[in-house]
Amino acid sequence: MVKGGPLARVTGQGATFGFGWRRDIMTKIVIFFFLCVVLAAPTTFAGNDQIGYALELDSSLPDYVAAAWLGYLMERQVYIREHTDQYKLIPGIVIPTFDEEVEGRKTMAQIWKELKEKDQSRTDKYLDELLPVHEADFMREYVWTYLKQQSWSKQPKDLRLKEFSVWQQLHLKGHQPKTHGNIRITEESAKLK
Repeated sequence: MVKGGPLARVTGQGATFGFGWRRDIMTKIVIFFFLCVVLAAPTTFAGNDQIGYALELDSSLPDYVAAAWLGYLMERQVYIREHTDQYKLIPGIVIPTFDEEVEGRKTMAQIWKELKEKDQSRTDKYLDELLPVHEADFMREYVWTYLKQQSWSKQPKDLRLKEFSVWQQLHLKGHQPKTHGNIRITEESAKLK
């Protein structure tokens, strides 16, 4: 079920989605294929079938940008399903763990890379700046530096923060991190706990 507003709300038990698509057929085909591939993965995790999620995606994004952000949310959902022991499955927005956020951003950057390979005219300031982070293998450092949550009390081992700082000064001047979506645990899943 999709609800309007600044964030489109996609709800379902694990992986039921609906969208009011807006533009070109190729984007729809790419997104549909991506959804089919990614949605197949979460259903294989036994014991987590009853967790209800709402993926909240900024509905003002162009379809091709929304595809990358949807990939980010879906990768986070897969991570949560694989690591439910790391979460309090209570109703509300899920604050990502460090590893969850890293995996989500890596997936988003990879999707953006593939979309840009198909059509170089596609641009998005944030995603265009995130792609070199991914290609330089600095996503863990990027997430720690730009997206650190209060709940991440302990710095992960092996972060290359000094190297990232040098790289960052050359490649990310004036960069502003963005997040265009959330994952919400729904009331139904909290009742099952």
